[in-house]
Amino acid sequence: MRLDEVPIPDPSGTQVRIRVAGCGVCHTDLHIVDGTQPRVSLPVTLGHEVAGFVDAVGPGAAEQTPIGQAVLVYGGWGCGVCRECRAGAEQRCDRSVAPGFQADGGYAEEMLVPDPRHLVPLSRLDPVRAAPLADAGVTPYRAVRRAERWLQPGARVLVMGAGALGQFALQYLRVLPEAGPDLLVVVQELPDARHQQATDLGADAVVLDPAPDAALTALGDAADVVLDFVGTDATLAQAAAVVSPDGLVVLVGEAGGSMPFGFGGLPVESWLTTVAWGSHDDLRHVVRLAEDGVLRWDVEPVPLAEASAAHDRVRSGDVNGRLVLVPSWTPAVVGT
Repeated sequence: MRLDEVPIPDPSGTQVRIRVAGCGVCHTDLHIVDGTQPRVSLPVTLGHEVAGFVDAVGPGAAEQTPIGQAVLVYGGWGCGVCRECRAGAEQRCDRSVAPGFQADGGYAEEMLVPDPRHLVPLSRLDPVRAAPLADAGVTPYRAVRRAERWLQPGARVLVMGAGALGQFALQYLRVLPEAGPDLLVVVQELPDARHQQATDLGADAVVLDPAPDAALTALGDAADVVLDFVGTDATLAQAAAVVSPDGLVVLVGEAGGSMPFGFGGLPVESWLTTVAWGSHDDLRHVVRLAEDGVLRWDVEPVPLAEASAAHDRVRSGDVNGRLVLVPSWTPAVVGT
């Protein structure tokens, strides 16, 4: 990565220019830097967890977006006309252009958003604090929603990885499905994990041993749902070893892992699915939960000029919650 001075972009058509208040640092940003993330157009300004203020609008957006409005940027910029987009799932559009991947994102003081429909107004959240909701908040929301059919009273749930996304998942498991209070939720983490925090956020037990038997002992039986927020070969093998027949494995983490699929490799009639971000509606619901005070999450502002140092910290695991890059003009915000 390098820090450049570039012209401030002028919006045209339906474009909206956002004065960036904060942009979350995601593990996916590291994958882009490492060259392992598919569908990335270089050079590109990183950053897909963006919040800020409407700074200027093109003529096609003038009546829809008031100047100065605090907003969270939805990152799944679909074509708007295909079947997936019309169904409200722009993040699945095969022609999508996403900030920080194919379009310039929020590691900047200003950025362009192609259409006002990609903005979620913020009324009671500081934008710096809200920025991680655009991915770390909405992606586990999508995962838990996809698993709701399995989340019946007494269901056993294994959450693999209780980092920034897994911490949101623990909270959603308790508040989204009707059976939330009656689920058995076990977290499987690394030995240096903050397991007290996972317990505070809704876990019934935290297992530090990565062996399948350790998870099965804590669960009391095979898992009805496994939420894998790591996504390596090892964690997927673990998921296959602990999921029940007709159980569900949700792959959320993008660490590049895979598992063999076929008879004998998984319990009979078990289900596998992936999750990519969430829909516009998903993000609006997450913002509503956050503004109602239902969710807890940690943010630590880091100056934009220290983006490389922020990446080093994420690589080393020296993070509690989400690092949020802030331009020099942004007031400091610290808290949970």
